[in-house]
Amino acid sequence: MGTSLGMSTGAAGVGSALVTTSPNGVQNVEFRFLSADQSHSDLGDLVRSSISLMTTQVPAALVTPDALAVAYRTSKQAHAIRNAVSRQQHRVHLVPEAAAALAYLRYTGEVAQHTTVAIADFGESGLSVVLVDQVTGAVLHADRTTDVSGRKIDDLIYDHVMGSLPAAHSSRHLDRPLRSARCRVAKEQLSSEPIAHIDLDLQGIRPVEISRTTLDEICAPAVALAVKFIRATIADSPHPPEALALIGGVANIPAIRTGVTDAFPMQVIAVPEPDTATAKGAALLAVSSTIDEYPASGSNRSVSVSKLSGAVVCALVAGALVLGFGWYGLTPPRSPSVFPVGTDNVQATEQVATTTAAPASTAIPSNAPSPTSEHSPTRVARNIVEPDDGNGIAGGLASTSHPTTNEPASITPTVLPAAEATPVLRQWPHIQWPATPPMWPIVPGITRNDADSAPLEATQDAPAALPTTMVVAPNAFR
Repeated sequence: MGTSLGMSTGAAGVGSALVTTSPNGVQNVEFRFLSADQSHSDLGDLVRSSISLMTTQVPAALVTPDALAVAYRTSKQAHAIRNAVSRQQHRVHLVPEAAAALAYLRYTGEVAQHTTVAIADFGESGLSVVLVDQVTGAVLHADRTTDVSGRKIDDLIYDHVMGSLPAAHSSRHLDRPLRSARCRVAKEQLSSEPIAHIDLDLQGIRPVEISRTTLDEICAPAVALAVKFIRATIADSPHPPEALALIGGVANIPAIRTGVTDAFPMQVIAVPEPDTATAKGAALLAVSSTIDEYPASGSNRSVSVSKLSGAVVCALVAGALVLGFGWYGLTPPRSPSVFPVGTDNVQATEQVATTTAAPASTAIPSNAPSPTSEHSPTRVARNIVEPDDGNGIAGGLASTSHPTTNEPASITPTVLPAAEATPVLRQWPHIQWPATPPMWPIVPGITRNDADSAPLEATQDAPAALPTTMVVAPNAFR
């Protein structure tokens, strides 16, 4: 046994039809209407409440429909329905009202012999006329007006009832929403009963009686407007219809059915319970083979794929940024070329290997400072510039800048040949040198006899000859 749920949406509320098909083909229909009021007027909420009502409360046991379809008229309604059912566990198909109505008309067999059919839907907020090809289901022409509606007829009934009251009554204009609702109930009663009473709750005023004949007179202006609009819509269609079907809640009014039927020579189809036609048609369409032509909730693949693609691109960009900044943070910075204080610049320069022998003794000025670090057996010497006659200074450095002990190594050492004579040094001004700094390293084989002016002499155990000789000008350490 299969079940399907069809729903119709409108200004008055949401109608739901639960169709149960037995194994032998017999169908049972349960219809409920959930009215909209001032506190519950959101279409999405009404749809969700109707689904819960028809699946948990109407049947004897919990029912999960095999298929579910909701009929809509405008794109705004479709958007509200799609948002409402996107959080539901049921897969809901959205179908146009014309398609649902045509499905029900085909089920009744009333339009099987016709090619083109006009469907007039008398609703709470207006009248819609759609001309369709019954064979293909294509919509040929459609139009809508709000001049003919259930609300307009309710207002006509209200004006008639209040016009029958004494003009001097002080409460005749109070609580109109309540009295309008009672007029609407009387209109629905007159669809099947000859007389209805409207209680206005006014002191000294008895309930107002309205007969069906009185209702026909009240509805006459609305009938005339409906006939005029239907004729104009048919005239604008490329193909004239062969039949006219009346559906919608207002089509229950006998004056509407009679007035439209008398105005058109074509066959006018007045289906039983016209207010349930769209909901029943949606339920029948939900289990048909053509339901896949209509989108289901959450099945809009083009939108989903585009959203997914955008999300993937954003995720990849964010991941690349995080990876780049993480790699930059984890990469250690390059070590700066900084020499610690107290190191010898000569030690940072490249060492020049030589096998040239140095003389046995070295002439070093008495006021020259001690070397600042230990060197390899191959010693190097700075370039010596011979004094010229212009400045009268001998032993100057080749570089024009004055180096300090913290200057990076930039002086190229020069190896003195063994046979070169010892340079002649001029007498330098006496400079008071401080005591030997504790940070100066002690060069093996060299001792200091006097802290002020005594020359440095080789000890007894010093080697007989050094590989190289280093002559340092005194002003190089200033």
